[in-house]
Amino acid sequence: MSGMMVKLAGIVALLLLAGCESRPLVSDYNGASVKVQTDMFTAEPGESALAEARRICGATGKRAGYASTRALPDYNHEHLYLCL
Repeated sequence: MSGMMVKLAGIVALLLLAGCESRPLVSDYNGASVKVQTDMFTAEPGESALAEARRICGATGKRAGYASTRALPDYNHEHLYLCL
């Protein structure tokens, strides 16, 4: 494979990865709120982050309400949901 083909394959792989939303991670839960982390490509709280917050809050019979988003030092994002 030529050097140009290797570079092109690398660019295509990066573009495909950039379009994938990774699984959200619950980083904190205290009964009244839940924090859900998403990767650097997901600055907006997508449906998967909301679904995870609904799952956690729903375990106690509450619903999840979006409150805020903050950027973390490792380029990920943390979304705060209140359990109402």
